[in-house]
Amino acid sequence: MTVKALRVIPGGLAGMDAAGPSGLLEELYEKHAGAVYGRCRYVLRDDAEARDALQDVFVKVLKALPEFRAAASPSTWVLRIATHHCLNLIRARRAVWREQLQAVARDRRQETEPPDRRELVRVLLAAAPQEAQEVAVMYFVDELTQAEIAQELGRSLPTVRKRLREFLDCARAALKEALPGVTLPEGDDL
Repeated sequence: MTVKALRVIPGGLAGMDAAGPSGLLEELYEKHAGAVYGRCRYVLRDDAEARDALQDVFVKVLKALPEFRAAASPSTWVLRIATHHCLNLIRARRAVWREQLQAVARDRRQETEPPDRRELVRVLLAAAPQEAQEVAVMYFVDELTQAEIAQELGRSLPTVRKRLREFLDCARAALKEALPGVTLPEGDDL
């Protein structure tokens, strides 16, 4: 891999470095970028990630330049920063909380309905009597069984079925009026 030369931006920390000459960062990059890339490639086992890590490592080197002790070996110091950076990337990838956060984000995206669809649901619910609305929400949204709904509301199972059919009849009529070309599936498998 060929490592391109680092371009030092005038006025940055590298130009005002108190720990050494103004070109120290550029010199460190020229001398150690290949070794840093090799270490990152070895630890991360991915070319693209290693290239990104190389840049991140030298950003960290730039920030840590004032703390660099001249008695230490520059290559050891830079490689240690690279190793720690890559190990932190691996730890972050394996973090359980990250997977949980991604799962929550996926679920949230799936649960969110567009505003026009939510409004349609409100209209369909409003077309039915209060108890039929409650039973419909418990059945279709909360995904309770009819037996669970009956127990929760203190109603008989036939009454719950009747309220569900009542909701579906009202919803079909409201849907037919609001959107003539759209219908709810027919059937009485409740």
